[in-house]
Amino acid sequence: MHKVEYSVATLLDQLPEEFKQSEEAKFLAAIAQRHAYNLVHLIYRPRGFEGDSKDYEFSRLSMAEHWRSGYYDAMHALRHPEVLERAGNGDEITIFDFAGDGA
Repeated sequence: MHKVEYSVATLLDQLPEEFKQSEEAKFLAAIAQRHAYNLVHLIYRPRGFEGDSKDYEFSRLSMAEHWRSGYYDAMHALRHPEVLERAGNGDEITIFDFAGDGA
């Protein structure tokens, strides 16, 4: 949907003024948007000691570990200043994943 909204906004900018006044163009202008999105993947990676029970084991200890992991992942992501900068790669969407090598 983001790509459609962005493309419609770009196309409407290229229309001559007389076409922009049509009902169809006004309708499309209502859905045309140019938002910028930065998406940061925060995906829980199971630990080596977790078995198949990780999908249904919701003990206090397990949940505390998951929450702690999410907190540290979020803090790690926020240490990268580029996640707070406006997306600007043409499509106005940037995806970050700091898992693995930490970059």
